[in-house]
Amino acid sequence: MQKKSPMPLSATVFQQGRRIRFLWLVAPVALAPALLAESGWPQGSTFREMLEFAGTVLILICIGGRCWASLYVGGRKNRELVTTGPYAYTRNPLYLFSALGLAGVGLTFGSLILSAFLFVFTCLVFSYVATREVVALDAMFGEAYRRYRGSVPAFFPRLRRDAVDVLGSSLVTFDSVALKRTAIDGSYFLAAILAVELFGWLQSAGLVTPMFRLF
Repeated sequence: MQKKSPMPLSATVFQQGRRIRFLWLVAPVALAPALLAESGWPQGSTFREMLEFAGTVLILICIGGRCWASLYVGGRKNRELVTTGPYAYTRNPLYLFSALGLAGVGLTFGSLILSAFLFVFTCLVFSYVATREVVALDAMFGEAYRRYRGSVPAFFPRLRRDAVDVLGSSLVTFDSVALKRTAIDGSYFLAAILAVELFGWLQSAGLVTPMFRLF
């Protein structure tokens, strides 16, 4: 039986981009029911204020973490294997910080359920994408990437790192274009806070009628 030839690297990378775009198009459909809900805790209550504060903290961590990762990988993605900085603890720090940011959006809405749903949904989406990316990265970097993959988790970080896990050195670089793009992407999370506040105002003004509560 004739052996099937491997997919060209360029085609693999292209399909990754299509998967990410498709999954982000599906996300709003999955979240649409939240537009018909309101927080189960009243506005101004102590617990509601705690949730909103925690959500804002997570969003700030998300933005800072994404910028931190960009300092290491900016301008080097798919050209060099970066294994230090946040990449020494998780192979996909940008995905991880994005998941935390979306969980924060759910908390600013005043809902533990929505926060958990956003976090789990995002983890599943990015885990799927990261699994497909392994094929391209293995083709690019070979044995070095396989050793890196064997010592660093794909998503959830291992906080303790042994000296033997350091696979090389990666200097912190400053790519202004990549950092600016990351900062702009992070601003979308801040915009989500404003969107949640606007939605709450529409509800309080009677322009939007919630149909159920999310605790």
